[in-house]
Amino acid sequence: MKEIQQPQHQRRRGIGRKVGLVVILMQMVSVFFAVAMCVTMFRSLTTGILEERCVSGTDMLSYLLSQSRGGVEMDSLLDQLKDRMGCEFTIFEGDTRAYSTVVQNGQRAVGTKLSPELSKLVLQQGQSFVGEATILDEKYLASYVPIRDESGTINGLLFAGISVAEANRQTFNTIVASSVVSLGIIIVCSLIMAAYLKKTVSSPLAEISQVARRLVAGNLGLSTGEEVNINVRSQDEIGELAFIFKDTIQRLRSYIGEISTVLSSIADGDLTHSAQQSYVGDFASIRQSMDTIGDHLNDTVKHIRESAEQVALGSTHVSNSAQSLAQGTTEQASSVEELAATTSEISGNAQRTADGTKEAGQFVDEAGGHLSVSVGYVQQLNTAMGKISNSSEEIRKIIATIENIAFQTNILALNAAVEAARAGSAGKGFAVVADEVRNLANKSDEAAKATKELIEGSLTSVNEGSDVVALVTQSLERTSQSAAGVTERMSAVVDAVENQTTAISQITEGIDQISAVVQSNSSASEECAAASRELSNQAILLKELVSTFRLK
Repeated sequence: MKEIQQPQHQRRRGIGRKVGLVVILMQMVSVFFAVAMCVTMFRSLTTGILEERCVSGTDMLSYLLSQSRGGVEMDSLLDQLKDRMGCEFTIFEGDTRAYSTVVQNGQRAVGTKLSPELSKLVLQQGQSFVGEATILDEKYLASYVPIRDESGTINGLLFAGISVAEANRQTFNTIVASSVVSLGIIIVCSLIMAAYLKKTVSSPLAEISQVARRLVAGNLGLSTGEEVNINVRSQDEIGELAFIFKDTIQRLRSYIGEISTVLSSIADGDLTHSAQQSYVGDFASIRQSMDTIGDHLNDTVKHIRESAEQVALGSTHVSNSAQSLAQGTTEQASSVEELAATTSEISGNAQRTADGTKEAGQFVDEAGGHLSVSVGYVQQLNTAMGKISNSSEEIRKIIATIENIAFQTNILALNAAVEAARAGSAGKGFAVVADEVRNLANKSDEAAKATKELIEGSLTSVNEGSDVVALVTQSLERTSQSAAGVTERMSAVVDAVENQTTAISQITEGIDQISAVVQSNSSASEECAAASRELSNQAILLKELVSTFRLK
């Protein structure tokens, strides 16, 4: 919304100032008319007062003359009375001025005549005159009183008067003084009125205006916690306006505060909060719209949450299936690789088996030849073993002879020892020799016995060896016959192994093709598993985000 601003070229004028100016203008107009009326009335009043003063002057002069005795200086008396009363005084003898304070051309105006009208009125008719009169071409407010002698005859008159110009000057001074006093009173009243208007009108309206500007600026003090107060206690329309403003601000603070709380709760994911206050007027539509938004948002988030849970569950299943598929494909690729390696190894082994079989055939042929030779060698060994057996028999006989010799030598040694014992000391040396011979005979006997045992063992071994050689000879003959059969069969095995090698090579090529397909499937399965995991993660993230909302 476009902000409404006060024009910069227009200076704001307070309503209190306007009211004050109107009041001052009315006071000035009232005072003007009052002063005009007062001037008119004051002029009449002043004229009357001055006339009364003139009358008082003539009365005073008449009294002083009646109380005076001869030898009194009249001019001095009149001058003193003039100073006291502020009037001009003249004593007429007949209609001629005999003594006077009126000055004409720097001298007292004496010897001049009274006007015929006044002379007739006062001197002839004996009446007093109070009013305006022209004296020596100058207007005066005058009082004329006739002078009577003891017999009551009028022989002169007394005059007391004030110049109209002087009277006007005094009136003007009085009016000026009154105007100054009135102006001072107007100023004081205006100041009092201005202070009163400022207190009762300007200040409350200024405070209301300031609050209204804050309201226009959107500053209700909600963010700072500051209360917006209007300190207006008057019982007039301004007080009612202040109360309405205050109530409006409180309502706005309450409404905006609750709306801000509800919106903050929605921003924090809590959709359980709703407006609780009773909104009046057009604000009711705001609450209705806010409740509608909250309900729609609550339903939308609820549907999103349900969809997110279903997507998360489905993506988890898809991810698990894709992972299992990728794992199975990987295992299949590994198995195919192992199978290819095994097949390759089998092919190599088959080739090596074929080669080995050929070599084995050759070895069998050679072994057949060697077996024939071995049979001859074994037969020769058998002959040699017979000769060894005969030689061992002869050695056994010789050892038996050595045993007899050793036995006889031992007997001879015993006899020699007996004879040496009989000979005594002479036969000691012979006894020693006999002992040594006996010892040698014993050792020879023991050696002969040991040799005999060895010879007998050798004979036994030779006999056993002869038997074994006979058996080996028979076995070698059978082995030679079997080797011929093995050679024939080895040729057949070589042919079969070569055929298997060719078949295994074809199998290896097929397995390599299968391995390439499985590798491609494995890559696709891994990409599918990665995409499924990403989808699952996004679904979980969406579920976590939606789970932050608290629903009704």
